[in-house]
Amino acid sequence: MKNLFPFIAIFVFLLAHLWIYFLFFKPMVKPKIPLKILKYFLIINYCGILGYFLGRYYLSMSPVLYFFMSLSIGVAFVLFVVSVVYQVLNLMLVFSHQKRHFLKQVLNVFSGIFASGYLGWGIIEGKLKPEITKISPKIEKLKMPFSAVQISDLHIGGLIEQNVVRGIVEQSNALKADIIFLTGDIIDTKISEVSEALKELSKLKAPLGVYYITGNHEYFHGIGELLKALKSLGIRVLENENIIIYKNGEKLFNLVGVYDLFGRKIGALEPNLKEALSTQDKNLPTFLLAHQPKFIKEIKEEDGISMVLSGHTHGGQIFPFRFLVTLDQPYLQGLYQHSKNTQIYVNRGTGYWGPPMRILARAEITHFNFLPKDG
Repeated sequence: MKNLFPFIAIFVFLLAHLWIYFLFFKPMVKPKIPLKILKYFLIINYCGILGYFLGRYYLSMSPVLYFFMSLSIGVAFVLFVVSVVYQVLNLMLVFSHQKRHFLKQVLNVFSGIFASGYLGWGIIEGKLKPEITKISPKIEKLKMPFSAVQISDLHIGGLIEQNVVRGIVEQSNALKADIIFLTGDIIDTKISEVSEALKELSKLKAPLGVYYITGNHEYFHGIGELLKALKSLGIRVLENENIIIYKNGEKLFNLVGVYDLFGRKIGALEPNLKEALSTQDKNLPTFLLAHQPKFIKEIKEEDGISMVLSGHTHGGQIFPFRFLVTLDQPYLQGLYQHSKNTQIYVNRGTGYWGPPMRILARAEITHFNFLPKDG
């Protein structure tokens, strides 16, 4: 499965580039020389995507080269979206008999400006520091308030290196939360390639501890070695298990963590909620860490889950990709009341995957202040 994903992605991007050329560039640009330039640009951009997947999964390359390679994915996505908009507007011009030629010229110019602005906006938002999202959910059975920080989908590796991790750790520690949750896709490369970044991650501090669950991307890069390395840093890895969190000597809540759903696809390290809940204290609220929001479909009301913390979606990362994400995941970003007794919060992601871009989905660190429901 790990080796298949890059080839599927490469094929999809090939189709996207052919679409862009034949249904966007060719109808829009009539002079031969500019059209030829755009054709070669697409060829170079596609080669950049090939280079990205080689660098992500098989080869090492300089950060500068990797930046431009990863940017190729964003360029392709932006041009594809603009080309779809172009086709829709172009069809509308069929019904405009007067000034049709003039409107077509305006559409061509607008499409070029829109594509440039769209790409620039994505790069700027992608480079912004994660936003601190503050939220205060009320929890049934909770006897005293506590604060927590959630970091998700950091994707250490590629362009998320030591300096970026250092900044995120500093932001998180400055919030002085009681506990820190890392909800998967934290590391997205071989452990041997991010030793310095991991040293920064080990500096996360919280009096009640730092807790981690796997995401799907950890399975791609030697998950056994990865989990061993995280444990050596003092980060508590939850592997289909429940532990009771204490504060001021009193029981506070059950903290349950499960493996990611991707484990079922490869038949290893599979999530098992029943096993995880076997030591649950029913008198306490239960918090579940599950990387993908759709894991909530496996929860039953009698499981007594008060709050689920997830990530995975990146909030769509680059608009309008969010609409495709919602075809697979029931929740996209933010806080939802899933059922009478269960809430879920979906973090937009603290880093990014692929291009260093975000549009209408800024990276976030979530700062919770959990409150007793009757308090």
